[in-house]
Amino acid sequence: MKPVHCLAALPIAAFYSGGWLAEHVGTRLAGLPFLMTWNIVWLLLTSVVMLVMFRFDGSRDAAQRTAQQVASERRDHDGAAS
Repeated sequence: MKPVHCLAALPIAAFYSGGWLAEHVGTRLAGLPFLMTWNIVWLLLTSVVMLVMFRFDGSRDAAQRTAQQVASERRDHDGAAS
């Protein structure tokens, strides 16, 4: 497991800590109860966290390099056979 995958725990911890936090805050934000606002914000931030994980994972680059190597090996093999 890569260290960047540890970021996936952040939204989970945020969703579970919202209830405890709402118990102590007890206010309204944007006309909504705090817990609802907290969950909506973290729903959006979860997408940002997943985007950061996707960008810094590196698996995409490794797969692309592997595909390029396979394609070049096929070209080399096809050229040698003819």
